[in-house]
Amino acid sequence: MKEQKLTTENYKGTRDFYPEDMRLRNYLFSVMKDVVRSYGYEEYDGPMVESLDLYRAKTGEEIVGKQIYNFIDKGDREVAIRPEMTPTVARMVAKKLRDLPRPIRWFSIPNLWRYEQPGHGRLREHWQLNVDMFGVTSQRAELEILSLACDILFAFGAPRNSFKVTISHRSLLDEFLLDGLKVSPNQAHEVSKILDKKNKITEEEYTTLVSKTIANDPTAVSKINLFLAATADSLDQIPGIKEETRKTIQTLFGDLKTIGLDDIVFFDPSVVRGFDYYTGFIFEIFDTSPQNKRSLYGGGRYDNLIGLFSNEELSGIGFGLGDVTLQNFLTAHNLLPKFANDATVYIPLLDESSFSENHNFAKELRKEKIATEVSLVSQKMGKQLSYAEKKGYRWILLRGEDEIKAGTVTLKDMATRNQWTFSFSEALHKIKEELSK
Repeated sequence: MKEQKLTTENYKGTRDFYPEDMRLRNYLFSVMKDVVRSYGYEEYDGPMVESLDLYRAKTGEEIVGKQIYNFIDKGDREVAIRPEMTPTVARMVAKKLRDLPRPIRWFSIPNLWRYEQPGHGRLREHWQLNVDMFGVTSQRAELEILSLACDILFAFGAPRNSFKVTISHRSLLDEFLLDGLKVSPNQAHEVSKILDKKNKITEEEYTTLVSKTIANDPTAVSKINLFLAATADSLDQIPGIKEETRKTIQTLFGDLKTIGLDDIVFFDPSVVRGFDYYTGFIFEIFDTSPQNKRSLYGGGRYDNLIGLFSNEELSGIGFGLGDVTLQNFLTAHNLLPKFANDATVYIPLLDESSFSENHNFAKELRKEKIATEVSLVSQKMGKQLSYAEKKGYRWILLRGEDEIKAGTVTLKDMATRNQWTFSFSEALHKIKEELSK
């Protein structure tokens, strides 16, 4: 019986990262890390597997009930592959709360998993920059987080009109539903879930779901639509909204003007983040390109997460930026650079007797932090040059019979096709000089 071969296809909703893909991923990560570190944030990481209870407590019904990868381990414990990072960072902060200087500024780029239907900007596995600040209750934390979130896109070369930030406050919806529409807490919770997915369903589906949830009020849909269309200046016309909440929002927008973000950040009460732990300001960042007009990332204020692990309360605020949506954004706006091979120099093997010396030349180059590949097999010149060109090498260090006799090397610049005959030390100096430009 013929042995059946395994498929070469990767698991649905995941990606294979070939070397060229890793160059892109490393670029995305390095730019994000540089920006976040420039604000004083420190990198951390946590385990891929956590207790399922960690997500049951605050993550949200849709993720825990439908999207989480969970299983029973060999010790009969309910565990899950992390679908998000915020519960983990809250647990870690709570564990060392008394030892950590405040404010706590941390970031991570974890690998996350959710079982959902793959689509544009959405996969089952992705990497996500998570940025969190703990211990600041004033709105200056919001100003820093929003400024940082925008600076990341600016660092990739994004024009100011290529994205916009929409912001709301979690209390707005709660006050409107509970005090304005007089619905029950359970109904308010259900409506918030409907609004969170409003852009993913049809208008008819949205109307049906709201009408079914608030069956005792036939005008509920029209009232909610009026709320969703409100501006920061018209909130006093929305029933149930407290004066304190309205002033909190107006104060933030006044502060945003002072730091030069008022042309990018807009008030939008339709912003409803799906996670149950948000308690204050929430925001989404949207791509303005017609070919990628979708939410890129978002975040908000959460004041009760640490309380799951400790009697001490500590306010937190943060956001998450996924690598998939970021790459789609950069592609839509033609902001991705061309990536070259990580290595710089290739040394062909033209004569078996020169292998040891080639190896020693490469060691000297690597000491100077110049990545160098040495051919291990003696082949025709054309074949080796073709290999080097396909791999994208900038410099070729040639040592044929003439060079070996003269004690020299031929240095070929693959970018300009110029070449020179040098001593090895002169060739090394030339490469270093060009790389420093």
